[in-house]
Amino acid sequence: MMKRSLLPLFLTGCLTLDPLLPFHENIPCGEVDETTCEEVDDVWDKVCTQCEEYETGPWWTAEYPWRETTLDSYETVRPIESDIQRVPFVSEDGSYNLDAWYLPSHGEVPALSDTLIIYNHGRYAGIEHYAPRVRYLHELGYAVFVWSYRGYGQSLPTDENVSPSPPTTPEWIADAALAFEQAMAVAPDQSKVIIYGMSVGGIPAGEQSDLFDACAQIYEASYNSISAKVETNISLRMPGSFVTSGLIENEVKLADTTTPALILHAENDDRIHINETLSLYEALPESLPKSLVIVESAGHGLGGNGGIPEQGLGSYGQILLEFLENKAPSCLSND
Repeated sequence: MMKRSLLPLFLTGCLTLDPLLPFHENIPCGEVDETTCEEVDDVWDKVCTQCEEYETGPWWTAEYPWRETTLDSYETVRPIESDIQRVPFVSEDGSYNLDAWYLPSHGEVPALSDTLIIYNHGRYAGIEHYAPRVRYLHELGYAVFVWSYRGYGQSLPTDENVSPSPPTTPEWIADAALAFEQAMAVAPDQSKVIIYGMSVGGIPAGEQSDLFDACAQIYEASYNSISAKVETNISLRMPGSFVTSGLIENEVKLADTTTPALILHAENDDRIHINETLSLYEALPESLPKSLVIVESAGHGLGGNGGIPEQGLGSYGQILLEFLENKAPSCLSND
């Protein structure tokens, strides 16, 4: 259920630098070639799924050199064999076909078999790049809805003569609302939906949490305040709020949230400073059921030593489950 009407998408007469901020490093599937696949040193940075390959779904069956640290108590992360459904949707302005997939739970963890995670991914490539993360969540027992932003992977223009490009901030926010509604249409239980934002995925996740009811919200290595990001990274002698639209300020949007929140961050994240996460956590209502978990050994994303999930799938799964049991039990099914 939507909690408020959408904010106006444009601030009349105001200058905004939102489109110029470095949110996106998208790779449309038509641009995938040897430079994105064979010439990349770190296997976790490779982008190899070409447009025609999406139909056969190699992103959920690919073999990966799983890190020992990732597997910890697991022998491997299995290919997804559930009855996967492709559930694309058209942007509100009709200009993009947005790629989305629904992966039902494998059902081996009864408490999670009806729990759906809406996964808002990071800034790089598209769905196929975050396939390991989707597979982790599926392995742990969740159903997953994952979508790609405009210009990412196979989220492509409806007009084949138009070159794909990343979304503007208002487009991204509008698409996030549609993605939530699409996820609700396939959710096994609409009362057991978790909003998840990874890295810049925290921006659409924050919008979804602001607009809609969910049983929980999770932010991993996530952006918080774009105003603070502007002030930190651009030499300005004015508040960052002067040059942003205000559409993507999570610490403002979530200041009155009633949805239980789990905040995950690495102490030495080299992309998003830990202070961003601490500010978000402090901005959440004191009375809110919330948890903050800081992981010392983790990095930001999939590459290098990996992010928080790569430090141990079993440990990561336990963090999520304990949060749900203690702070958001309505997300779980009764035995």
